[in-house]
Amino acid sequence: MELTASHGPPSFSMSLPGAPTSVAVARRDLRQWLVGNGVLDRLLEDVVLCANEAVTNAIEHGYGGGSDGSDAVVQLSVQLVAGAVLVTVVDHGEWRPAQAGLGVAHGWGLPLIKSISDTMDLTHSAGRTVLTARLRRGT
Repeated sequence: MELTASHGPPSFSMSLPGAPTSVAVARRDLRQWLVGNGVLDRLLEDVVLCANEAVTNAIEHGYGGGSDGSDAVVQLSVQLVAGAVLVTVVDHGEWRPAQAGLGVAHGWGLPLIKSISDTMDLTHSAGRTVLTARLRRGT
């Protein structure tokens, strides 16, 4: 896993193996970074939940959920911009369609992200999938 810093608006970037165990690591490191940058309370929980669901979807639908992560990479980026937090997750796997309908254990990720974010965009092209969600800061 790689964590990088950048100049400009505060940003978090992490490359994760496309394996289920990466999800907990992403949550932990992102939560620590957000708290260190003053993102607290409900927004903190919403951003972590959004990233959790997006990374889980990338692993499940991009890499089939069973990869050992050796050749599968998920990129998680979070940026604090004026009035918002932007969450972006990128994978280069072969997108696997969702199972039909909502179930007990599947189908809730994208609707959940849509419900807690102001905007969500999901694109599949050129061998990659990009999910970007914008969550408003302050109310």
